[in-house]
Amino acid sequence: MSSVSEVNAIKPSNKAMFSLYLAMMCVGMGQTVVFAILPMLGRELQLDKLIFHIPFFNLDVQPKELAITSLSALTAFVFFIVAPKWGRLSDRWGRKPLIILGLFGYVIGTLLFNAVAQLGLSGVLLGVPLFILLIISRAFHAVIMTPTHPASAAYMVDVTTVHERTKGMGKLQAFNQIGVMVGPALAWFVTLSYLAPLYIQAGVSLIVGVLVWRYLPPIAASNSSGKKLPKLSYFDPRYRVYIAIGFTIFSLLGMVQQTLGFYYQDILGVDGKRAAQLFSTAMVISSISVLLAQFLVVRRYSGLPMRLLRVGLPFMLLSYLLLANASNIAMLYLAMALFGFGMGLTGPSFTATATMTVEAHEQGGLAGLLGAIAGLGFMFGPLLGGALYRISPSYPYWCAAMVMSAVILLFMFFEKSWRA
Repeated sequence: MSSVSEVNAIKPSNKAMFSLYLAMMCVGMGQTVVFAILPMLGRELQLDKLIFHIPFFNLDVQPKELAITSLSALTAFVFFIVAPKWGRLSDRWGRKPLIILGLFGYVIGTLLFNAVAQLGLSGVLLGVPLFILLIISRAFHAVIMTPTHPASAAYMVDVTTVHERTKGMGKLQAFNQIGVMVGPALAWFVTLSYLAPLYIQAGVSLIVGVLVWRYLPPIAASNSSGKKLPKLSYFDPRYRVYIAIGFTIFSLLGMVQQTLGFYYQDILGVDGKRAAQLFSTAMVISSISVLLAQFLVVRRYSGLPMRLLRVGLPFMLLSYLLLANASNIAMLYLAMALFGFGMGLTGPSFTATATMTVEAHEQGGLAGLLGAIAGLGFMFGPLLGGALYRISPSYPYWCAAMVMSAVILLFMFFEKSWRA
């Protein structure tokens, strides 16, 4: 592995680091509050009833739930495109400005998306025109909110030694998972309005942006010359195995999270608002399990980070099998608890190991690639999940179980080379 610098700047205070953790918490909240309400909001806007006419073939297509999941897929695709660019810019401009830009960008993007959605809820805008404007607003939202994630991860790399890296990344992910837990909890406010959770999240992002501006000290850019550096490749042999692992994990995560809202509504036979609340509870349970994995295992672990995959991946496989066979709320909640524990072990392991393969001036670029591959997974997963859900509600989870089984077998086969 290539060497990396031990520390790029003085250690920030606990107050400063807490503001960084809050920024990552906002990233988690922003992701999951949308997952928690979008399936039901999409059905309320009747996006699942859209019919697209293809004139040249005189063909009508009704994508059903795929029309809703495609909104999340589009956001993830935009994230995939722009995250590496924001990561490289953080190497040139510094981490703090881009963390703040992403937080304030989330506020602006949310207000735009909510304005369009409100037009649909009030009946002013319907059908395909509404769908197109929702796509445009979500794409804009994704562009301006993306900088926070790669810049925050690169900031943590800047202020930790190689030996502290796994624990540092684990802390970031722990707060990210607190956000993942709190985000769906906001779905309980759908009783006021389907858009109320998004407005609340925008307010939180605004406050945290001010705190970061006030308390987080700037760190000199790792590329202090300001020169444009060569782009990092997704296929760089130093870290391509971690890119592949990340893509698989986040594809399955996106597939499961984006279809679970429908699954709860259809399996349990409840209305949209009740389904949003039950899904919210399930995400809270999952996030608590992530935190348990972080605090009980990751923080006490001192071995090679990739070895945590050996324990984490089977938990995720069990969760997919349980979801595929679920028939009641208890089975659904248990599945999400197993899923969260597995994700809590696997998430920081491949991320921390990847950061040890590149130089200091490449950390922002790598953080962008890792964030982008997560975005690509969240694009591919919801699309595949939506398509499979049209055939049978359990198919996305059977598919996830088969893919995870293959990943575990490949991991066992290549484990000796990873140890080396």
